[in-house]
Amino acid sequence: MNLADLARVRDEDLAGEASAVEARVLMNAIMSEEREPVARPRRKVRRGLVVGFAALATAAAVTVGTGLVGGPVTGYANAAVSIKKTDGYFSVNITDPTADRRSFEEAFRAVGLNVTVKVIPVAPSEVGQLIGPIVPEGFKWHGSIGLKGIEPCSSAFCAKVWMPADFPGRVVFGVGRPAKPGEPYADDRLVDPEGEEALSGYTSRGRTVADVRAELKRRGLKAGYRLIWSLREPGDGGISWFDEAVPVSRIKDDWIVASTRFYSSDTVTLYVKPGEGARPAPSPHPEPQWYDLPD
Repeated sequence: MNLADLARVRDEDLAGEASAVEARVLMNAIMSEEREPVARPRRKVRRGLVVGFAALATAAAVTVGTGLVGGPVTGYANAAVSIKKTDGYFSVNITDPTADRRSFEEAFRAVGLNVTVKVIPVAPSEVGQLIGPIVPEGFKWHGSIGLKGIEPCSSAFCAKVWMPADFPGRVVFGVGRPAKPGEPYADDRLVDPEGEEALSGYTSRGRTVADVRAELKRRGLKAGYRLIWSLREPGDGGISWFDEAVPVSRIKDDWIVASTRFYSSDTVTLYVKPGEGARPAPSPHPEPQWYDLPD
């Protein structure tokens, strides 16, 4: 017997219209079920859980609560995700990364978190992963915030999320879905200016733009370009950097590539060091990220 296959309680069930025979059979099955340990956190049935008996074939969600209906909820599960609240963190298991974002938001909000979820296009290696938590306005609250993946995992993705349950700010999570052919990946990670490699078996770092572009053409891939600008910090004289998206007309063939990263399934971004003739570095300016875009 899988409790996830039980339907929500209906008014007529509470009014005593459900079959008494069906009710007794189901309750006996629940009480006699043996629980076997599994690798990932399980949803435990507490005494505050109310079960509807009339429709056994499908279920929208299972809520694990403490006390009366409407009281504090410690766990929630639907077809897309299950969340369990524990001391200091939330356990999150994603079962359907392609589900509508409202299914994920429903689960987060059921355990008391004011979270916006966006289902975003990602590279194949990130499909099904929970990305975030992102606090666009900055995290200024007690405690800490973060995420750590869990292995082994029998779902599409399992993680621990550290986040104060009473945090009042805007929090955004992403759930990675497979990007369509040519669709840009949602990616806000800073590139490693010391060298990332997108092309298997090929080292792009230190090669000219012309060389790397030729390799991309050989593999049937297109190129995008970002210039890596270095800035000297005032005071201590340290060096920082930022990158800027530019058209091909701003790039010279003999400039040197520092890193490469897939932009989409058919395009690789070349992160290029500005060479001779490059204009002075512009002022850094933020670019819209996936968590800033409207739903």
